[in-house]
Amino acid sequence: IEQKKTNPCWPHSTQRTKRSLVTMTATDTTATPVSTTETPQTTSTGIAGRTNYRHWDKITRDLVTETEEEEQRESALESEQLGHTRVPYSKAEEEERAKAEAARNAKKALDAQKEREQSATVVLEDLIKKSEDECVVSPAMLGGRRVVTLRNIKGPGKIVFPPALTELGHTAEQDGVCVKGLIKVFIENCQDIEVVSLCKIITSTIEITHCKNLQLTVGQERLSTLQADMCTSLTIKFQSVGLWGAKEDRIYHAGVSDMTLLLPVPGQPNDQPLCRTMDYIKDGAQQRGNATKEEYQFATFIDESTKQLKTESVVRIRGRMLTETERRERDSFLARADQTTEQKGTEERGIDEEEAQDIIQQCAVHKGEGNDAFKHGEYAQAVLFYSLAIDKSQVLPPFSPTEPKVKNEHTFTERHICFSNRAACFLKLGHHEKALEDANSCLELCPGFIKALFRKGLALHAMKRYDEARPLLAQCLTKEPNNKQIQQALRFCEVNLEKERRKRMG
Repeated sequence: IEQKKTNPCWPHSTQRTKRSLVTMTATDTTATPVSTTETPQTTSTGIAGRTNYRHWDKITRDLVTETEEEEQRESALESEQLGHTRVPYSKAEEEERAKAEAARNAKKALDAQKEREQSATVVLEDLIKKSEDECVVSPAMLGGRRVVTLRNIKGPGKIVFPPALTELGHTAEQDGVCVKGLIKVFIENCQDIEVVSLCKIITSTIEITHCKNLQLTVGQERLSTLQADMCTSLTIKFQSVGLWGAKEDRIYHAGVSDMTLLLPVPGQPNDQPLCRTMDYIKDGAQQRGNATKEEYQFATFIDESTKQLKTESVVRIRGRMLTETERRERDSFLARADQTTEQKGTEERGIDEEEAQDIIQQCAVHKGEGNDAFKHGEYAQAVLFYSLAIDKSQVLPPFSPTEPKVKNEHTFTERHICFSNRAACFLKLGHHEKALEDANSCLELCPGFIKALFRKGLALHAMKRYDEARPLLAQCLTKEPNNKQIQQALRFCEVNLEKERRKRMG
C-alpha cells in the first residue's frame, strides 16, 4: 500500500456537490413557484402556481449523474497516482497484483453469497405484545423464507418454532429433491424470553448473540451445533435423550457468562440431567494477539472417556475448529508419522505440507482484505485483517528474503509486508508507537524494506523524535530520489529539527 498523496480537492468537491444536492432536494418545495404552463401538457396537469416537481426531479437526476461521474474520475486519478494502472516493475510486483486480484474476486464471491443468504432471511421483531405472552411462529409469518432471525425481542414471554415448520421446503431444480425444514436460526439482542425449537433445522445450527436472560429449549429434532457469543444468563435445555451429545456435537461460545447446559442422561429421570455452567472468565479466557478475552473461543462437548460435559479452548486449523484434546491427538499422530527431509521444516511445527499451503492461502486472503479496507479508508478494519494474516502465519517457518524460492515454498512470504501495511494503518489512526513497533518487526524480517523504513521515519517524526527520523528519511530518499512524499517528509523533519535546535539554544 502506498500512502495517498494529499489533494485538497479530494473528496471535498464531491462532498460539496452532494451537500448542495441534499440541500436543494430538501428545500425544493419552497422554491420559486414554476407555472405548469412552462412544461409540456403531457408531463403535468397540476394546478397553476404549484411547484413543478418533475422539473426538479430532472435536475436532481442530472446532478446525481454528474456527481457519480466526478467520483469515477477522481477514483481513476487516484489509482493512477498510486501506480495501480502502470505496468508492474518486477515479477514479484506482478505476482502480488495477481494475488490481490484473486483476493478481491474471492471477496466479491463471498459478498454475493451473503446477498443470496440475506434474500432468504426473514427478521422477526416485536413478537411479544404483552407480558407472559406466547408467540407461535407460523409459516405465513415467514413468507416462504427459511433462514429466521429473532431480533430485539423483550419479554417476559415465549416464542415457539412448531413442528409445522418442518414441512417448509422447496424442490431443487437439478435433482428434483425436496429439502424440508428451516435452514438456520439466529437469535440476536433478545432478553427475558424462552425460545422453544420443535421443528427440523437443516443445518442443525442455532446462533445466539448479545442476549440476556434467555432460555433455549430443544425438543423433537436434533441440534448438532450451537454458537453463543457475548451473552449473559443463558440456559440451554434439551428435553430428551439423543437430541445432542454425539461425538461431533459442539456448543461453541465466546464472551458468555453464566451459561447453563442441561442434558438428559440415558437411564436417568429427566429431573436429574447432566449440568454444567460456563463462564468465559472462570474458564480461563486469555487475550491472544489483538483478540480480546471476550473473543476467546471455547467448546463444550461430551467427553467420550468420562461421559461427562467438558469445556476446552479451541483453535482453528485448516478451517476446522479443534478442541485442545483434538489438537493434542492430531499433533501426536503427526509426531508418529514418517517425516522426510524436505517436509521437516513444516512438520516440526506439527503442520504437514497440505496444511501449510492452506494456511498460506488464508494469510494471502486476509492480506488482500486488509488492502481493500485500507483503500476504502477503513483503517481499523484493515488492522484486523493484517493481524489475522500475521497471527496465522506464526506457525509457519520464518521467511528469509535472501534464501532461494524453493526454501520459502512452505511459508508465507509476505508476512513482513503485513507488518509494514499495519504500520501504515496505525499511522493513519494516530497510534504512532504501534506503527513504530510494526515497522521494526517488518525490518527484522526483511532489512532494507523501503516502505517500512519510510513508515518508521514517519512514526518517529510524529513522536517528535526528529533527530532519529531524519537519517531514516534521508536513507529512503537515496533509494527513491524522485519520491515526492519522501521529499516532503524530509523537509518537514529538517524544519522541525531546526526549530528544536533553536529552541534549545534559547
